[in-house]
Amino acid sequence: MNRIIFISSYKELSAMAQSVAKELGLTVEFYEGWLDQASKIIENLSGPPIDILMSRGGTAKFLAEKFPIPVIPVNTGPYEILDALNEARQFRKNIAITSYGERYIGLPLMEKVLDISITEVIITDLKTLEQQIASLASGNYCVVGGGPSVAYAQKFGLPNVFLKTNRATLHSAFLEAEKLTSLRREEMRKSRRLEAILNATYDGIIAVDACGAIEIFNKSAEKTLNIRAAAAIGKNIADIVPNSRLDHVLQTGQAEAGELQDTNNTRILTNRVPVKYGAKIVGAVATFMESSKVVQAEHKIRKELTSQSQFKAKATFSDIIGISKILEVKKKIARNFAQSPLSIMLYGASGTGKELFAQSIHNASERAQNPFVAINCGALPPTLLESELFGYEEGAFTGARRKGKHGLFELAHGGTIFLDEIDALPIEVQARLLRVLQEREVLRIGGESIIPINIRVIAASNKSAEDLLQKNIIREDLFYRLNVLWLELPTLAERREDIKHLCEHFLPEENKQQLRPIIEKILPYFEKYTWPGNIRELHNTIQRLSFFVESFVTEEDVKDFLRLVAPNILRAIATSAEDDKSQIRPQIQDLEHELILKAVAEHKTLQEAANHLGIGRSTLTRKLKKIRESQLSDSLPTL
Repeated sequence: MNRIIFISSYKELSAMAQSVAKELGLTVEFYEGWLDQASKIIENLSGPPIDILMSRGGTAKFLAEKFPIPVIPVNTGPYEILDALNEARQFRKNIAITSYGERYIGLPLMEKVLDISITEVIITDLKTLEQQIASLASGNYCVVGGGPSVAYAQKFGLPNVFLKTNRATLHSAFLEAEKLTSLRREEMRKSRRLEAILNATYDGIIAVDACGAIEIFNKSAEKTLNIRAAAAIGKNIADIVPNSRLDHVLQTGQAEAGELQDTNNTRILTNRVPVKYGAKIVGAVATFMESSKVVQAEHKIRKELTSQSQFKAKATFSDIIGISKILEVKKKIARNFAQSPLSIMLYGASGTGKELFAQSIHNASERAQNPFVAINCGALPPTLLESELFGYEEGAFTGARRKGKHGLFELAHGGTIFLDEIDALPIEVQARLLRVLQEREVLRIGGESIIPINIRVIAASNKSAEDLLQKNIIREDLFYRLNVLWLELPTLAERREDIKHLCEHFLPEENKQQLRPIIEKILPYFEKYTWPGNIRELHNTIQRLSFFVESFVTEEDVKDFLRLVAPNILRAIATSAEDDKSQIRPQIQDLEHELILKAVAEHKTLQEAANHLGIGRSTLTRKLKKIRESQLSDSLPTL
C-alpha cells in the first residue's frame, strides 16, 4: 500500500486537503507544522517507508533538501495570488509578496489590474527573511506570504495576508502524488525483482560501466570472492579483482567464455561479455561459478535424469508382510546388508519377493535419496540390453537417438542398480559388466570418453549358486564379484504362518469386509497348498476371489467356490493327501496294534483294557481277533 504524508502549515489547509483526498479515494496521513517542525514530524514517524511527501512553499523545499524522498510541492497558483493581493490592497497599496526560490509569474499584470505596487521578496533562509521583513516596516507595506512571512510581519507590526491554497491546486497535487507513487512503486518492484534475480542465482555476477567502475556485485560474487559488495560498488574493477580481465573486454569488445581463473585462492569458471549500446561499449559483465560447484551441478543433473518414478524405490522392510521366524531372520540379515556398500546376490524362486527385498535394502541404505534403477535382464534381447545398460553416443548404430542416450548405469549414479534374472545376461555382456564393477566406470557404445560412476549393485536369480556355476550360466569371475553378500529368500511353503497375514494385506479395500469371512473358511486349504508361484500366486488368487466373491453363498459352498476360483489348489491338496495316506496308513495300523496289545497286557480284564483305550469291549475283541489273524498270516511260510 502507498504511503503519502501531507504536512500542512495551517488547520484550514489540513481540513481542505483531507476533504480532497477523500473525494479521490486516497489514503493520506496528515500532520501540521512547517520547516523544522515538519522535519521533526518526519523523523519521528515509524512504520512502513514513506513513498511521497506533500507540503507547500518553503516547507516543501526544506523537506526536499533534507530527506531522500520525493516531495510534491503544493504550488500556489495565480488565482490564489490574485485573491491574496486583492485582500492585501484593502490595507496598503504597497504590497510585499514572499516566495521560495522561484519568482511568481504575472505580477506586473496584477499590479495594473489591482492598481497596486508589488515588491517580490525571494526567501533564501529564515534569518534573511526576518531582516527583509524588518526593512519593510518603514515603507508602509502589507506582507503577503506563508507562515514564516506572516509571523515576521506580525512581529514588526505590519499588516499581513496569509497566502492560501484552494481546492483545485490540492486536487492537482494529489493526482500528481498518486501518479508518482504508482510509478515509484513499479520502479521499486522492478528493482527488487532484478535484485532478487541477481542474488538468487548461483553464479557470481559483476557488472562494470564503460570506465570500469563496479555497478553490480551480487551475493554469490561476495561469497565466492570473499569481498563485500559495499566495499566494491563504485570502485574500479582493477582495484577489487585485478585479474578479472573485464578491463580487457572493455577495450576489445570481445566476449570470453568458459575460462578457468584463479582469484582470491579460489578457482572459478567464468564468462565475460561486453555491454553495447549500438556500436559503443558502455560496460561489461562477468558471470562465474566455483569449479567445485560445477562438479556439484553435474551430479545434480545426473540426479534430475533419474527423477522419474521408475527410478525410485517404493518398498521398505515394513512392506515385507509376515511374522514367521524365517522371514524375520532374512529381513534382519538384509537390514545389515543395507549398511554395506558391497554387492549382493539374492536367490529365490519366482514370486518370493526379490525386488521387494532389493528396494528395501536400497531405502535402508545411505543411498536412499538417490536413484534405484531396476532392469530385468531376461526381458530384453541381448543387442538392446547392452545399449540399455551402458548407453550409446550419437550415430553409434542405425536407429540411435540423435543426441545419444544415457545408460542405466549412468542413471543409477549415486544409487543402486538392481539386475534381476542375472542368469539371463549374455556372456559377452557379462564381460562388460565385470569391467564396470571392477573399474566403476562406463564407456558408452560408440563413445570415446570414460564416465565415472558410483553405484551399488544388487543382482538376483531364481537359480541356485551351484547351478549358476556348474552349468556355466554365469562367468565365474563375475559370480564372485557379485556374490560378496548373498541371501536366500524362503518360499511361501516355508513360511505358511504368513499366509493369513498376506491374505489380509492383499484384500481389496472395496470388498474387504465381504471377503474376510470367506478367507477364514478357505484359509485351511491355503495352508495345505504348496504355492509353487509363491507370494505372486497368492496375490493373484486373492484377486480372483475378489472377482468371484458374489458366487460364494453358504459355508457348504467352500469347496465348490474353490473349484470355481482355484481348482488347481484342490487338485494339488487331493494328490498330496493320497500320497500321504498311502505312506502313513500302514504306520498308523502298526501303532494301533502296539497300543492294543500293551493295554491288554497291563490290565486284568478286557473290559479294563477297553476302558483305558476309550473303546467298547466288543470293538476291542474284534480288533484283537484281526491282530491274531495278521500275526498268524505273517508266521506262515511263503509258498
